[in-house]
Amino acid sequence: MARPRKSRLVPSLTTFAEELVRAITEHVDRSVAAARQSIEDEIAHLKRDLSRLRERARSANGGGAHGGGRPKSTRTCSERGCGEPHVARGLCKNHYQQLRYAERKGGGGRAASE
Repeated sequence: MARPRKSRLVPSLTTFAEELVRAITEHVDRSVAAARQSIEDEIAHLKRDLSRLRERARSANGGGAHGGGRPKSTRTCSERGCGEPHVARGLCKNHYQQLRYAERKGGGGRAASE
């Protein structure tokens, strides 16, 4: 039986396949690098926007040191003739403290102060 002939095509196909894989790999690497750079640029842009929004929020809140807390009420004290801002239980800070003092002394609260 005759020995099979070696094909001269196999080494050239192997070389072609290796070159094709190398070219595809380089193309994919370039595409990934471009996409990554685009994403990093977008993240930097979003960080700048977020920083600007934080500054606007701080200035809109009056620029206070803490900037948090409960918003101010627009209600006023329920005592007659008092126009001070509401603090708790429908009263301003002074009338609220008077109510607390009366409650502690056993006066019964608002009924004692009216």
